[in-house]
Amino acid sequence: MIDEIREHFEKEYPREGCGIIGIVKGKKKWFPCENVAEDLNDFILSSDDWIKVKNQADILAVVHSHPDETNEASQHDINCCNALGVPYYIFSYPEMDLNILNPKKNFYPLIGREYQFGIQDCFEAMRDYLLEQNIEIPSRDPFEDDWWEKGLNYFSEKNISRWGFKPVEKAQKNDLLIFQVSEDVPDHCGVYLGNDVFFHHAINRLSCRESLYPFWIKKLVRVYRHES
Repeated sequence: MIDEIREHFEKEYPREGCGIIGIVKGKKKWFPCENVAEDLNDFILSSDDWIKVKNQADILAVVHSHPDETNEASQHDINCCNALGVPYYIFSYPEMDLNILNPKKNFYPLIGREYQFGIQDCFEAMRDYLLEQNIEIPSRDPFEDDWWEKGLNYFSEKNISRWGFKPVEKAQKNDLLIFQVSEDVPDHCGVYLGNDVFFHHAINRLSCRESLYPFWIKKLVRVYRHES
């Protein structure tokens, strides 16, 4: 499928081209995707394209090009690869030299993380905290930045159910807390620790433990418990 991939990169040049290699009925298939990044020298794979592919194929790898550059993985590539839990196939373009980057388990400390959307944010903090409690949450689908302004809802009942949670009335330790801070849809999550304290990572802040009172309790919209 190298010719198909090269053709897509050529159409996208000088932007980074991106797509997905999936497995359909035991055979590899190339799915070209939209790069929704605003920066010419970056790529953000469309979450709509990701979901469309995921509904019809097993995802083998995320593919993207480095136009007029080497195929060496950037730190951003490494971080995103680890967050998604899917190999990254990085091609130099036009040479089409391939570098395969495999995901590794993140070892970021839970407390004091710098915020970086899609890599070190509220979802990843929640997921990594629960993993330390032997509660494993699947890697998320790609989230588009500012998704709450685009009519998207990643903290929907359907998504949270897919992560293995069910709604409950009263919080207990290790429950998932969903907040609606300032938007029309739920836009933040954390983990309840007990005694009105929770762990979370808010935008433009360091990850931390914090009291639900007086601010966060007003923004809490739902509590969920993992079905172990």
